[in-house]
Amino acid sequence: MPARSTSWMMPAVCCLAIAAADAAPSREPSLATVNGVPRLDDYASASEAARATAAMLLVVVEPRSGGPADDVGNHLDRAEVQERFASSGTPWVFCRPDPATAAALLADPGLREMRGGGGVFVVDHAHDAWQGRIVSILPRTPGKYYRFEPRHVNELASLPAASLTQRSMILAVRLHPEHPQSTAGLFDPGLAAEAEAHSAHQARVRRQGHHGWNVRSQRLGGAAAEVCAESWEHQDLLDSCVDCVASWRQSSGHWRAVSGGHAAYGYDIRRGSNSIWYATGIFRE
Repeated sequence: MPARSTSWMMPAVCCLAIAAADAAPSREPSLATVNGVPRLDDYASASEAARATAAMLLVVVEPRSGGPADDVGNHLDRAEVQERFASSGTPWVFCRPDPATAAALLADPGLREMRGGGGVFVVDHAHDAWQGRIVSILPRTPGKYYRFEPRHVNELASLPAASLTQRSMILAVRLHPEHPQSTAGLFDPGLAAEAEAHSAHQARVRRQGHHGWNVRSQRLGGAAAEVCAESWEHQDLLDSCVDCVASWRQSSGHWRAVSGGHAAYGYDIRRGSNSIWYATGIFRE
């Protein structure tokens, strides 16, 4: 059953408590660079390199030896994928730590959205607002709605500088099979802040709706539109993001806003104390 939605024409960010230097015993890192993207398989060294070069750190984790085939690592080794990240306009560092380090990382509460297994996460060392924060998580363990595919990693290269919840909503829109175009325009931090605030408000009152839209739309100025949705209970972040996008697809009015092109956009999602996530998308022509 799809999430519920309506339409009208405290940021959740995570950081790893585990110190990079304590993630594994120090050792000489291996380094390889293809098409301008360095790879360091020692997590502490990779974190330091990302900080030193103001780069995004992409980490592929598999907590045990003999786990699934390294299809993610092999995907990242492809020249066209490396070129996608190298040409993104932001420096990147790739890291594939050993299983012992991966297990230590996955035990950190900051990676609870990894569903207890392997996958990919991104730490932002490139933007001051998100310095040292986890801003993307792609779990390999299948969920109710989100199912990982290696090609999803490609989308990480073009996501805007934003919080984990904002980037997860944008990713869910971009992964929809009908390729909605609402995120093809300019990511507007102001609209994202409005989406964040309204999602937080819905989560706080535990009720979906366009509360205060008349005031909010005047503050935004110009032609603006908003869509809202809520997930079902007890879902994780990515399942809820995909669920909310699917719910918008069930309504022609919502889908016109989500699938159409706009000059600027912002998305966010927040979880209430009732274990329901509340999503907001705001668009300006």
